[in-house]
Amino acid sequence: MGCPVKDEQSREEFDTALSRIRHDIKGRLVIHGFFGSVTYRDVEVDHLLSGSTIEVTVKGRTAQRSFSRQEIEDCRLRVSGAVLSGVIAMVEEFVETVGSIAT
Repeated sequence: MGCPVKDEQSREEFDTALSRIRHDIKGRLVIHGFFGSVTYRDVEVDHLLSGSTIEVTVKGRTAQRSFSRQEIEDCRLRVSGAVLSGVIAMVEEFVETVGSIAT
C-alpha cells in the first residue's frame, strides 16, 4: 500500500504548478488586453493522476493543451519547457483570432 503523505505532497506540488501556470497564462493575456478564464481537468489513467488538460477561454473562443504530470510538476517554481511553449502558443492563437475580430 502506498504512502498517503507522499501522495498528498505530490498532489500539492501538482496543484501549485497548475496555479503558477494559470497565473502565467492570465498575465500573458493581460499584456495583449485580453481577460479570460483558465480551467483544468485532471487526466487519470487507472485511477492515477497522469496529467491535466488546460483550457483557456477568451471572448467565446477556446484553446486547450494537455500536459503530462511530470511536465506540470516541473513548473512548480517557474513555467518552462513544453508547458511554456504550449502557453505561448495558446496566447498567440488568441492574439491572431480574437485580436483580428476586435479590429
